[in-house]
Amino acid sequence: MAARTPVPVEVYLRTAYEPEREYVGGELLDRHVGDYSHGLLQASIAGVLGSREHERGFRAFIAVRVRGSDEPRYRVPDICVKAWPHEITPILTCPDLAIEVLSPEDRAGHMLAKIADYLAAGIPYVWVVDPYKRLAMAADHSGIHRPPGLVLSTPLVGEVDFAALFQ
Repeated sequence: MAARTPVPVEVYLRTAYEPEREYVGGELLDRHVGDYSHGLLQASIAGVLGSREHERGFRAFIAVRVRGSDEPRYRVPDICVKAWPHEITPILTCPDLAIEVLSPEDRAGHMLAKIADYLAAGIPYVWVVDPYKRLAMAADHSGIHRPPGLVLSTPLVGEVDFAALFQ
């Protein structure tokens, strides 16, 4: 296994990556950006949320850096939601919802670490959706839950029916 070279956080913060990368423990982490099914579901979720932004008072973002802690840790959820009003900054702090769309390469341990980082950063709700197995799960400080049906909700965004999005 090749040795990893630490990257100073200042370098990460002033560098644009394509695709975007995460920063944890001084290392850059690749994100699995998926394929057709991943991209289609990500766009569908963003469309549903985007149609509610003005009515419900939030803004939805796709693949933006989110500050995870003072360690420093920066994660990049597939989609996140931040209530208005909020400060407009290049890096979001404490969104109200982080959404991860699984890719075939994603591993359970890595996803659990991301969920833990999001919750530790004060993000109250995390959704994980799998377009390949057609599953939807919600995480919060009480644990990880599979909802009845495929409907996930938060007080801010309301209900999202993933059965319809998986069609």
